[in-house]
Amino acid sequence: MTRDSAINNATKYFDDNFFKEDLAELVTFETESQTQTKSSELHRYLDEALVPRLAKMGFNCKIHPNPSEGAGPFLIAERREGANIPTILSYGHGDVIRAQTDQWRDGLH
Repeated sequence: MTRDSAINNATKYFDDNFFKEDLAELVTFETESQTQTKSSELHRYLDEALVPRLAKMGFNCKIHPNPSEGAGPFLIAERREGANIPTILSYGHGDVIRAQTDQWRDGLH
């Protein structure tokens, strides 16, 4: 992929509303790390939202339990392009602070 094609793909993703659609779906997962009863939601977020998206981009994904009791799992996604290409490591997290559900209403974007 060239620099120009990458920029064109990103622009199309945004301009054609795919970014907004993906974001609207991703924020529906209630992954509150401070709420113990919501721990299964983080697993669901990884299984149903992240792994399929990453797999579609050619990543091999594996979810690992966290050795720290009460902490969320780790998702490791790996994609190898070739022997002479540098390795890039990125980090993110899927847990959020407690929701302000009393302020939520349908139609918010």
